[in-house]
Amino acid sequence: MAWCHSATRLLCSRLTISVIPPASFKFTTCRPIVTNVIRNKKHLFTNRVPLLQCCRLYQGDDATCLASDITKSSGLDTRKYLLSIGVNAGRIGQHSRSIFQQDEKEVQGIVSLLEKNGFTSDEIVALIEKNALLLMFDKHELQMRLSMFIRLGMKLSDIVKMSQLVLFSDLDIIVANIQLMQELLCASPKWISSLLKYKPQVFQNTCEFTHDEICDNIIMIRKLLLHHGCVEVENVLRQIMRDDYRLFRTTQSQVRLVVDFLMEQGITGEDLVYVIKRSANIFQSTPEQLRQRMMNLQEKLEITESEVLKFVIRYPRALGMNSKNLDKHIKFFDDRVIDVTYIIDFPYVLWVSVKKLEKRYKEQEDLGLFPTSTMHQILANMHTSTKDFNRKMDNFRKKKKDSERDAESDKKKSSAKSRRKT
Repeated sequence: MAWCHSATRLLCSRLTISVIPPASFKFTTCRPIVTNVIRNKKHLFTNRVPLLQCCRLYQGDDATCLASDITKSSGLDTRKYLLSIGVNAGRIGQHSRSIFQQDEKEVQGIVSLLEKNGFTSDEIVALIEKNALLLMFDKHELQMRLSMFIRLGMKLSDIVKMSQLVLFSDLDIIVANIQLMQELLCASPKWISSLLKYKPQVFQNTCEFTHDEICDNIIMIRKLLLHHGCVEVENVLRQIMRDDYRLFRTTQSQVRLVVDFLMEQGITGEDLVYVIKRSANIFQSTPEQLRQRMMNLQEKLEITESEVLKFVIRYPRALGMNSKNLDKHIKFFDDRVIDVTYIIDFPYVLWVSVKKLEKRYKEQEDLGLFPTSTMHQILANMHTSTKDFNRKMDNFRKKKKDSERDAESDKKKSSAKSRRKT
């Protein structure tokens, strides 16, 4: 009996968990109380499973009515509606429970809003499956977001693919970042829409830096680039924003420390601009860490100090690579008896994961590329895009197949000729 009273308190407090007593336990006088609580408070719950668990303790018509009442409130109408327009419930994932408990009319209103903005039925289904929480938006705010994206020239298909980072971020922050890019980076709507699609995290503000501080950092880096002879400053700033925006969210004192270190190593002028442009991630490291990485490169690649400097200028990202990853790549070369100095000619292999290098090396080995190709060709294939690599391998397979077919044809002709002679 005491358990029944505590269960009632649990239900009243909107907790979505419940402690179920043994199956042999029978409700007596407390059954009406618990039944009443469940019926009257069911709209406060986001999880209907504990409520249905409670129903298992009931017997007869009471249990059937109660379970039916709870099920009606669990969003089955919304679920049926979403399934009717083609939504795959399994793709909604972890938010399915919250989505299905939305009022059906509100969900229909969001779908109608998307249709008015020009989305096709397939695009609406894809948008819901990718960003299901969209169905919980206020319609007015959703319309404001869609209007902003469309004004930037974004295609509806791009909005469908857009990350939740943008769709569900604070609208004021997104607008402020767009204005910042237009004013300080001279960014076009097309460039901004591309960034929204591929680098949505850029439009997030961290708690460490205010909007004004980010603006000040951009202005400071702009002056730095101009001072070292950079001509196309806006292009460089946009490239940094796209490739590693963290530079603009680094303290000015840290930026100056790294720049001073690079200048001490003899990297100045256009070389310094190139290093900043191509490897903004090095500003997350201290001068001591960068110095240690240069020493590691010199030791592992077995080159002189001046050669390391040339290598870093040519491939600045090597300065952002920690010693552990460098050791893995060196081991990959050593295990296959490949001279590590090839890395100097093909530094981009350092930025390909060892797992991918192993896979591509084996694939080329299985195809018989090694006897016919130089190591330069082998390594050049290692750091190409997946699309280019697959295309090259397909072309080689085709040539190999044609060669084998021609060889087989020549063999048959030779055999037939010898039979005629005999």
